[in-house]
Parts: sequence; C-alpha cells; structure tokens
Amino acid sequence: MVNHPGAIAQELFRSLMAPLVLGGAVRPGHAIGARAALSLGEMEWVCPDADLETRVQAARVRRARRLVPIDALAAATPAEWTLAAALHDLLQAANPGFDGALRRSAAVRILELARETIERVPGPVHARDVLSRHTWFGRLLDIARTDTTVSWWVGSQKFLGVDPPHRLEIWPELRRVNVVTTPRALLELAPLAVERSRLTDAVARLLTRTPLTELATCTRQEPAFTWSETALALVATRAGRTLALRALAALPPGEVDAALGRATRELLATRRAAGSPAVTLLAERALAQAEGHAPRPQGVAARAEEAFARGLGAAAAVLMLERSGAAWTEDERRRLLAVLDPAARSAAAQEATAMLGGAA
Repeated sequence: MVNHPGAIAQELFRSLMAPLVLGGAVRPGHAIGARAALSLGEMEWVCPDADLETRVQAARVRRARRLVPIDALAAATPAEWTLAAALHDLLQAANPGFDGALRRSAAVRILELARETIERVPGPVHARDVLSRHTWFGRLLDIARTDTTVSWWVGSQKFLGVDPPHRLEIWPELRRVNVVTTPRALLELAPLAVERSRLTDAVARLLTRTPLTELATCTRQEPAFTWSETALALVATRAGRTLALRALAALPPGEVDAALGRATRELLATRRAAGSPAVTLLAERALAQAEGHAPRPQGVAARAEEAFARGLGAAAAVLMLERSGAAWTEDERRRLLAVLDPAARSAAAQEATAMLGGAA
C-alpha cells in the first residue's frame, strides 16, 4: 500500500472491509502500520466505487435488522477505520510467506503494532456505536484461508491461500490430477511466523473493541469467551442487554449457557463486585426463556458450566420476579416461578448464590 491516507483507505475498503461485510475473498496487502491506521480516522474519504459502497451499506443494514429495526447506518467511524486497519495487519502477520528465518521478525513486529493499535481504540460509548461496529466485524471469526493441494502422477504441490497455476490442473485424466481444497480458520493456520498464543490474544483484544460481536460469538472455541470490561459495560445498559439477548437467541442455547456459565463463574471468583451486569443478563435470559420469547435448552445440563448459568439465571430471575412483581399479573408470576423453580433450587444455583454472598 502507498502512504497517502486516501489511497490506503481505498485499498483497505476494497480488499478487506467490503468482503468482510459482503462475503468473498479478503486480500490483505502490505502492512499499514500503527501511525497510518490511526490517521485513517482523521480523513474525509469518499468511496470512488459508489456501487460497492451502496452494497456494503445495504448489507450492514440487513445485519443490523436482525437485532433492531433500523433503516440506515452511518459510514465507517474513525474507530472502525482504525480497527479495520489493525485487522488487516493482524491477517498480514499470519501470511505464510513470513515463515522463514529472515522474515519472522517482520511478522512479529507487524502483529505487535496491530496489538498496540487496537489498544489505542476506545470501546464504544452508545448502543448505536456497538451495533455499527458489529455490522463491520460480525463475521471476523469467519475469515479462513483456503489451502489447495494439487497432486499428480509424479508428485504434488501445496498452495497456501493462493490459487494454483492453471497449468497444474490441465489434462486431469492423463496426468491423474487431483485437487483438494481445505479451508483453515484464522487461529488454526499453519505454518505461522508468530506465536499462536500472541495471534489469539490479538484477536481477543480486537473482539473487546466490538463487544456485541464478542458476545454474539461467545460459543467460539478460540479465543475463549471471558467477560471483558466492554462486554460488561454493554450489558449494564438496557439497550445493550436487549441487543445482547437478541444476538444470543440466534445461537444454540446449551452452547451459550456453557460459555456464559464458564465466564461468569470465573468473573465472580475473581471480581465479584463487577459481576452484576452479567448476572442481570442471565436473569433476563432465563425470564425470556420461561416466557417463551427465547429458545430454551432441552433436558438436563450436560456440563457444569451450563448448569451454573441456568441455575444462577433462574435464581436471579426469581428474585427479580419477587422485587418487580407489578410487571406481571399474579397468574403470570406463578407460571414463571413454576418454570424457573427447578433450576433456581438446583445445586448449581446454590453454588452460584454462595459466590454472590447469599443473594443473586
């Protein structure tokens, strides 16, 4: 990429931001660097491809409408430009071309600068900012590299993230050509010129800057979901909890319970005073399930973390019903209490309430 901010922005939008929203090949180029990444938010930029920009904005609105009725979204904010540039460099650091004795240090430096850039981006302040960032980065963990192995009667060759030359695929029957493509998720790439743990940590840091995405992907394997300050700040607000609950409702309920249970138990064990937003989210989730407004997990919880989330959520929901009874009729309250009671009296609920000091 060239050094002019407008040219950097144009290439970044075309090669990463648009395909991240629309789908298609993400093709990172030369590393952008921290200084240029931070400067992107200071520029006034007009996309030279009006059709592409229109399609991107329409796709962002469609994603947002899964969670809230909305007709339009603003263009990328300064923070979103910077995060996109940091993601670009994070991907570039994972380029297999850096896996050489003389090039690994460059990949390490690119990744470190991307991490530093992410740290310079503040968390979102308003629910609209949270939603906006999610429409850009909601598919972050879907990024994968397609590796291709071409074998023929006298040998084979592997191509990491690039298309094999056409000449290798000609005369397939005569040369017994076999082509196998394998998608590899970002955190499963090999070889890597950087430590996998450092790459995973950089992805985790990026997710904390888009907390709705962080929660909407809480069932992921890596990086494992934990309660970040930005995620707690999101669910501490009424609007934020509504967005989070709607996003979580699209995921398998048992997997969500396991992820939230594990993260909330860890939070309460280390920072009990910070756990109130997480407990409130679990309570409202339990109530929504009891009312039939959200999918309910079926059967007995198979994992301790799952049982912990259900028990804590149910116990906190029972307390909420007792304190805010006027929001429900007497018949509704009795019906909800009957649904919540088994989980609220479970051993997992007793463990959870004990961690809270005796009250959910």
